[in-house]
Amino acid sequence: MELGLEAVAIELTSKQRELLNQISSGRTSERAHAERAQIILLCAEGKTNYRIGKELDICEQVASKWRKRWQLKAGQLAQAETEEEKGEYMKRILELLDDAPRSGCPGKFSAEQICQILSVACEAPEESEHPLSHWSLTSLVGEVVNRGIVPSISKSQMHVFLKSCGYQATQSEDMDSHADRR
Repeated sequence: MELGLEAVAIELTSKQRELLNQISSGRTSERAHAERAQIILLCAEGKTNYRIGKELDICEQVASKWRKRWQLKAGQLAQAETEEEKGEYMKRILELLDDAPRSGCPGKFSAEQICQILSVACEAPEESEHPLSHWSLTSLVGEVVNRGIVPSISKSQMHVFLKSCGYQATQSEDMDSHADRR
């Protein structure tokens, strides 16, 4: 016996159905996008959240959440479908299927600060009158703080920034004493 209230069926256009089928069965689709696309397609078939939950082995609340999210954006999607090309429209649907932004404290560093930090890392230490052939995490942290780019930054955070742009540190501690080995 199915429990729960009657769920409002979702009306999909043929283009929406085509794109959702493509997302749900695509080998390159993210797993979360594929599952959410399946949920929307099953909602459009008139299935209840309970039935969708059983069929996809998810909890009923997850099906309800994605049904509601789609319904809230249905008008905007319909408008965009007539105005956007297929690729742009696909991006819009994928954005709808993305996780919502999560709450939490804002990032400690602005994009401008990160760019300045990476810029310093690209400079030769000699330009800043450091007797080193390569920056160490410790000396780089000291330099960006001395320049007033940031009030403080940990070596581990510095390592994260450097790694994000492809820099591979060989030692996460202090490389100052080993700089002449390179």
